Amino acid sequence: MRRGDGRKISVFVVPVKAGIHKIFQNKYKRMTQSLPYTIHRSSVNAWECDDNGHLNVRHFIGKNYQGLIHLLAEIGLTQQTLRAHGWRMQIASQHIRFHREARMAMPIAIYGQLVAQRHSRLVLYTELRHSQMDTLFTSFNSEIDIVDVDNEQAGSFDFPLDDSGFQVPEHGAVRSLHAEEIPAMSVSEALAMGYEESGRGTVMAEECDPDGAMEFYQYGARVADAIPNFMSTIQSEAEFALRGAGELGGAVIESRADYYSTLSRNSRFVILSGVRSFAAKTKRLSHLIFDLDTGLPVTHSQGIAVALDLRTRRAVPFSEDRIERMQARLLKAAD
Repeated sequence: MRRGDGRKISVFVVPVKAGIHKIFQNKYKRMTQSLPYTIHRSSVNAWECDDNGHLNVRHFIGKNYQGLIHLLAEIGLTQQTLRAHGWRMQIASQHIRFHREARMAMPIAIYGQLVAQRHSRLVLYTELRHSQMDTLFTSFNSEIDIVDVDNEQAGSFDFPLDDSGFQVPEHGAVRSLHAEEIPAMSVSEALAMGYEESGRGTVMAEECDPDGAMEFYQYGARVADAIPNFMSTIQSEAEFALRGAGELGGAVIESRADYYSTLSRNSRFVILSGVRSFAAKTKRLSHLIFDLDTGLPVTHSQGIAVALDLRTRRAVPFSEDRIERMQARLLKAAD
């Protein structure tokens, strides 16, 4: 749906006491969007929020995935067009910056634009915002391949698209997590580097699309489910107590995932996690998913995360105990 008049969204202010209004304005400072296509509109449901009280990463990814299908249609690649040519979309990588928390009951919308076309690879930029106040919550940079359905190769795609010279805004540009080689090609290699098993499972039918492939957002969901297992190796008993009391949580501020192969119904997989680096308030984690039936790497997911005071909603420094535990688990370079 094209925003034909190009107008900026205005803020609707309900008359309230000046002090409350000032706090609300400061908390949700606006970054006005100028993307031409509205590609998703919904809200943050209670069941989509995690124990930190904000929208879980799997639902950021899932809502944006819905939007990407709309965005492809807006630039001429409807599902009917893809099927007619024997093509389908396949996400190669996705970078996400989390600018603010999206909390329960917030109305949200996603806007997007084509950034570039490189043969069969499309670069798409999208933003998830408050649908009334226009507050920026999340920005996504997605690389999508248009591949042949039969062999998943990109040879036959020859559909010219107009990117109109769009430039990704500074607030949405990749900050720290750039493209790089996968750190390990096998489970044994990853374990030798210091990765630890954080998740293990089997792909269920309800996680798959009609063709039996695991839905895109489920990869992020499985990693999100695995993280508490890994965090249990670097948290102290005192930190566990604060988490149990609802006082301490965590939040990802930037993430990147690269995709190498797909999982299907009944595929067995393992997730391996490790600490790549850390500073006073941030840690950089790495998560690898391997297909245990083929031995192939499936995804490499990276995240920069903080410890979050759930009362003030602010990042807090890591404890000395946490720093010692992370230091002991820093990943080693591959041989």
